[in-house]
Amino acid sequence: MRYFSNGFMCWHCYVLAGNHLQAYVLANVEPNVSWQAVGNILKIEGVKTAQVVTGQFDAVILLQFSELDDLAKIIEHIHRVKGVLRTQTLLTVPQPVSAGGTMPSIVEEGQTGFDNYPDT
Repeated sequence: MRYFSNGFMCWHCYVLAGNHLQAYVLANVEPNVSWQAVGNILKIEGVKTAQVVTGQFDAVILLQFSELDDLAKIIEHIHRVKGVLRTQTLLTVPQPVSAGGTMPSIVEEGQTGFDNYPDT
């Protein structure tokens, strides 16, 4: 596994290790169609849960995906659902290495590319 100097694993390495990326999507929906919209959103591949909520947003949606391109496709599908007005996406960040653990350096000779990101 490769880590950045701040302890965070690179996204690409995180996914290659068999992990999935996750995001929460907060959605505003037209009045009186929240339950219908959430029902249709639940049918979209990559949507793990979707719930109607109170407050500034009308629905909270949990997504799971392997590539950032997949995230864009899922959000496009959500925007096509009748009644969805707008969304805000919150991408989760993989947990950093624990403070007591050993953290390998990503800056090792021959293992980094442009801007010290790992070569793939």
